[in-house]
Amino acid sequence: MKLQRILAVSALAVTLALPAAFAAPQDKDDKMEKKEKHPEIRECIKQLEKTKWDLEHKAASDFHGHKAMAIKSIDEAIGHLREGLAADKD
Repeated sequence: MKLQRILAVSALAVTLALPAAFAAPQDKDDKMEKKEKHPEIRECIKQLEKTKWDLEHKAASDFHGHKAMAIKSIDEAIGHLREGLAADKD
């Protein structure tokens, strides 16, 4: 139950953050360029990394392989978010 809740929250965070990751900035003055462009995405990455750590260190069992699959999915989600941030620098 707890694993399902963690995965659901992680998936929701990623889903909500993706549109913001690829949105065009509204104001391109010097002040806006110096600010973090996508703080929501970076926060989602931190949350996913914490979720992964919790699964690796706190989850009681492997849940018949589902824990390993969840960790793999989290790694993929983090990778996609980082690739999105890198693509936005171009």
